This record gives sequence, C-alpha cells and structure tokens, in this order.
Amino acid sequence: MFCTKCGYELNVNAKFCPKCGTPAMKQPASQPQEAPVEKPVEASTEASTEAPVETTESVVEAPVQESANEEIFVAEDVTVQETAEDVSTEEAAVQETVEDTSVEETPAVDNTEEKVLTVDEVIAEKSAEVKEPAAEATVEQPAPQPTPQPAPQWSPIPPAVEPEAPKKKGKKGLIIAIIVVVILALLAVAGYFGYKFINNPAKMLTKAIDNQTDSLVEDYEVSYNSLQESYANVNGDMTLSVDVSMGDQVKKLLAESMDLTEADISWLNSFGATVAMDVQDDSLGLDVDASINGTHITTFQTIIDAKKDTAYIAVPEIVSDAAFTADMDMDGQEVIDALAEYTTQLATYTEQYPTPAELGTAADKYANIIKTDLAGADIKKGKKDLKASGVSGSYTELAITIDSKTGAQITYDLAEAFEEDDDLKEMLTPFIQAEIDSEEDSEYDTVDEYWDEIESDVKSAKKDAEKTLEKIEKNPKKNKDIGVLYVYLTNSFEIKGLVYDDEEEGEVLKFYMPQDGDDTGLQLTVKSPKGETLTVEGKGTSKDDFLNGTYTVSMDDEEYFTVQVKDFDEATYRKNRDIKGEFLVTLGEGMSDSIYEDDMQFLALAQYDFVVNTEGLDGTVDMNIMADNNSLLEVNMSYSMQDVPDMSVPSTVYNLDDMDGEALMNLLKIVDLSSTVSNLEAAKVPEEYVEILKAISETLKSGDEDTIYAMILGLFGGYSYYDDYYYDEYYYDDYYYDYYDDYDYYYDDEDYEYYDIY
Repeated sequence: MFCTKCGYELNVNAKFCPKCGTPAMKQPASQPQEAPVEKPVEASTEASTEAPVETTESVVEAPVQESANEEIFVAEDVTVQETAEDVSTEEAAVQETVEDTSVEETPAVDNTEEKVLTVDEVIAEKSAEVKEPAAEATVEQPAPQPTPQPAPQWSPIPPAVEPEAPKKKGKKGLIIAIIVVVILALLAVAGYFGYKFINNPAKMLTKAIDNQTDSLVEDYEVSYNSLQESYANVNGDMTLSVDVSMGDQVKKLLAESMDLTEADISWLNSFGATVAMDVQDDSLGLDVDASINGTHITTFQTIIDAKKDTAYIAVPEIVSDAAFTADMDMDGQEVIDALAEYTTQLATYTEQYPTPAELGTAADKYANIIKTDLAGADIKKGKKDLKASGVSGSYTELAITIDSKTGAQITYDLAEAFEEDDDLKEMLTPFIQAEIDSEEDSEYDTVDEYWDEIESDVKSAKKDAEKTLEKIEKNPKKNKDIGVLYVYLTNSFEIKGLVYDDEEEGEVLKFYMPQDGDDTGLQLTVKSPKGETLTVEGKGTSKDDFLNGTYTVSMDDEEYFTVQVKDFDEATYRKNRDIKGEFLVTLGEGMSDSIYEDDMQFLALAQYDFVVNTEGLDGTVDMNIMADNNSLLEVNMSYSMQDVPDMSVPSTVYNLDDMDGEALMNLLKIVDLSSTVSNLEAAKVPEEYVEILKAISETLKSGDEDTIYAMILGLFGGYSYYDDYYYDEYYYDDYYYDYYDDYDYYYDDEDYEYYDIY
C-alpha cells in the first residue's frame, strides 16, 4: 500500500503516511492486497476520492467528503508532526487531528524495510505537493475522538514547532510569586528563631515547665469531670457485698481459734453477706442478707429511728410483718446530726474540689515564679542516655546549677506569693478539714489552727531566705553552689527525668522514666536528710492501650513489696479515671519480717492477687491470697452507691421486756424457722448443728403450749439445769468458800453495811 499523496510505501496497518502525514486510503475491495516489497513505488499525486471499502484487515478509513456519519479510526501508535513552515492550513489541521485522536488497537508486526528520507528531501517533496490543491480538497477533517492519548514513538522527522499566539499578561502569576516569597521569608524567620530557641537552655526549661503544668491541669480536669458526673445523684445510699472463701490453712487457724477440730469446720467453705444501707433525714436502715457456702440462709433488718431514740430488728423469714425493739444506748439528736453531716458531705463533695480553671491559675502563678527565678541560673545543655530497669533512651540534658542566691530567691518569692494567696487557702480548706476529721487524735481542732501553723513555717522560711539574699548582696563571695538540678527532655519538651542532689542538706531526688518503643522504665529514689531512702523501680509495656509491668518498692535497700500489673486498661483510665486491671502483690523481707507469729508465716510467703474493676460509683474488688498456687483465702467484694429502696418499721412491733407469759407464748406460736432450717441443710451444714434448730422449729410448729414451755425451760434454765450447774461440787467447794472468806474479811473490818446487804 502506498501513500496517495507522496507515493511512499506504507505498512499494511499504517493509518497515516510517516512522510507527509496524509491519511492512508484502503484498497478497493475488488483489488487484492499486495505483499510489501523492498523498494518504495512512486505513488500518484492525486488522492483517491472513492469511499474506502471495508476489508477483514484492521485499517484506517480516510474520511470522504459529505460522509459525516462514518467512523474515523486513528492509529494509537502514530504521531504526525509537520516539519515545514509552508505547509497548508489543511495539512496542519490533519496533523492536529492525528495528534489528539487515537483508538486502542494492536498493530501487526511489520518487518518491511522502509526508506528513510532526509529532512531536506521531505521538505522538498512537501513543497511540491502544496501546489496540488485538488487532491487536498477531497480530504475532510476527521472529527476528534475522546480516546486515550497515543504513546509517543520515535520518528525520523523532527517535530515542527508552531509559533503560539502571545498570551495576555495577568496579575495571577504576580500574586503567586508574592505569596511564595512571603512563605519563604516566614520559614526563614521561623527557622532562625527555632534554631535560637533550641539552643537556648533557659527557654527550653521554660517550655518544659509550661508543658508539665498544662499536663497536670489536663489530667486533673479529667478526674474533676468524672467526679462531677458520678456524684450528681448520690444520696448516701449504698450496697456492699462481701463473700469469703477459705482454704485448708485458714480453716485450720479458724478451728484452733474456736477450740474445734479441723473436721468440725471442714464443711465450711465460704460465708458472706450483702448489706444495703438506706439513709434518710432521721433514720438509718440496714438490710443484711447472710449466706453460707454460697447459699442464702436468712435476711434481717435493723432500722434506727433517731426521732424515737429506738432501734428495731426485723427478721421477715422468721416472723413476718413484725419487728422487735432493741436496747441501744444512743442519742437520737446525735444520730440525726451525723446523718445530716454525712449526706451534706456527699452532696457537696464535688463542690469542695477546685475547678480546673482555679487549679490552672494557681499552678501558673507558682510555675511562673520558678521559671523566672531559674532563668538567671547557669544552665548547660547536653545529651545523656537514661537507663531504668533495662530500658534506655537518649534525651536532652539541662544541667541547672542552683547557687545560694537562686535557692533563696525561689524560696522568698514562693513564700511571699503564698502569704498573699487567699484563694489558695480557700481551695485547700476542704482537704485540711478532711485531714483533721480523719485523725482521731488530731492536734488541730479547726482549719484556722492548721493554717496558722503552715503560715508560721512559711514566714520562717521567707525570713531565712531574706537574710541569705542580704548577705550575698553585701558580699557576693558568699554565693556558693548548693546543688545541681538535672532535667531530661524529649524533643517535644516532655520531662523524662529529674535529678537533684542538695549537697548542704543531703537531700537527693532521682526520677528516671526512659521510653523505648512500647517499653517504659521507672526509677524513683528519694533520700531524706536523715538518710532514709525510698526507692520505686520497674518496667512496663504499653500495647493496644493495656499496660503490663512489674514494680518494686524498697526502703533503705530492703524490699517491702512487689506489684505485678496485668492488663491495666490505660484508655479507660485516661477517659474517666475508672480502674480495670489485675495487681499481684508479693511481700518482701521488709514486711514479712514484721510477722512474728509462727502460724501466720504463710501470709508472709503468700501472694495477694487483686482484680479491680470500677465504673463510676460501682465496682468490684476480688482479692485472692495464694501460696504455692493454692488459694488460702478469697474475698470477693462489690459495692454500689446507687439508690436503695426506703426502709420502714413494720406496723407490728414487739417489746420483749414488756410482754407477759401469755403474750410471749402467742409470739412463739407464729415463729417459723422452717425456711432457715431448709437453707442450712441446702448449704451442707452438718446435721449436728442443724438438729437443735430443727427440733425447735418442729416444737413451735406444733402449737402445744406445754411442749413449748418445756423447751423454753430446757433452753433457758430450770431446776434440773440449776441443780446440775449451780450446786456443782466444784462451784460450791471452791468458789463459794472463797467468796465466804472475802465475806469474813469485810465482817472483820466491821463493814456492817455490806454485811446487811449480803
């Protein structure tokens, strides 16, 4: 196949002539396709005007005049570019259409050798072709197709560069240029000051103190909001449930304390009670549900009526709809006052805490004093690796030399601010009052007395600091270094360590908390001037918001106890301060040596496993004391400060002191012990302990007064009991004669009054 314009031999699948860019024309259907030859054949200068006939080969149809409905196919892999400046506008349009239009089609592989013309030859041929407009007129511009752009291919013809029309200048480019310049200037300024900042230790320390203060206030705000929400509807009511399960070792100790054998108590595996407390303005009710071996035994209520100065006891499962008065030495008004104080404290409990804003103001005030006074100290910056419990990390070290002047200035400024801080006193008053109330033998009676003591200490410290500053002002040589404070910071100015060694006082504080990935080490050492040293160290791993780790507390290098933390829910704690996790406590020699009783040594060797789960005002605490993986004692406790239904005294009240024999007999006839007996049997209580109660129950159910009376005499005393006990030979011979001798003594002293009474 040959180009209809320049005669260049074309590939059978070519869509355009690679020399002149003219669309390739299909051979008429009546003419068979010729095989490619080695040499190109001269093509006629006239373009065919006949419509192409479709063949089975994939070819490109040239557009025919007035045939706008026919599809135009453009090769994907051909790019035509004009090289001569004098090419006609129609040819340029064809070239533009070819560049913008393509159809995905896989071309057949052509091994025919093509003759490559020079640029001069191509230009010469094109110049000649321009003179024949007749052939050009028959070619329509192909319609652009929205197809993917063809992949670029190499062509021996250099692309023609068409001159573009000059664009109108606008302000957009100028505005963008100005913005870029401004941004670069800001970055340069920020970089300069950032560099100056990170190389200024005083500013780094200031930033660290600010971060620590903000973190403190943020953590407090979470706790504050949680308390406000939890205590919103508290009225004083609460429910407490305790269940105790015993192991063999504890059973043995219990049997010995009760003068029983181990067999006597082997059946008792657990016991417990659930107590609900109902608090009202002038009464307090307690509802107790007792259980043995996990089985309910009975329920009884105690109601204290402060207005009537009377306590009532009701056992609804034994005597229904009735209560008994109980002797109780009490002052009703004192009970009412105590209840009022209790409910008031709960109602105002959250109000006693300072708001986060108030705490933030106080924290900023005193932090600013410290920042200002430390800014003038000698501060050196360096790098140091902190190591604690196998975890290490590299941090920026700020070494702050504290001299006498700096220390005195900090003390003076803090003391002066404290003396003028009435808001701080008001903020601390509830906590001081709580401390006074919690101490049974407190040396302070009021908050003012406590505060006066604090102010006296502060004034004394301020006076000493003022004297030190005056001496140094007169003689600067008296300003000596008293210690170095080391602060270790992350790149975000988070404090990961503090070390301070006061050479004069002998006080030492060392706090390391390096972090490496999920692992965090801890080392805290506090040494007092007296030489006492407290140490806490350990390692924790936080993963998926759960902390696991082991921490040991020691005193003067003697281990007191170790706590192993298991699956502590950090996300829940951060959100609302609820605690969910397991804590395994092992006693060290510092505590186990204090247990001197031989039969209690197993407690010193035991592990104490606590599983805590709190949610607002509700929660559970399970404690398991274990030795050699065996449970010695397990205590399961749950609590709730939710509302308890109001308790009231039943309409029927019995006063046993005022009852005659007939009234007492009528009461005994309605006593029902059958449910209690059944519950004891279900709890696997041995028959020997239940048979007495069962006999009493059957006697009372009989309703026979003589039988009931005989039972009372047998239980509470009679002539046979009197004879067996009171006139016992031991009692008569030993005790009576001893007392008689005492009588003679009084007689000889002529104590006639005593003699007459006797």
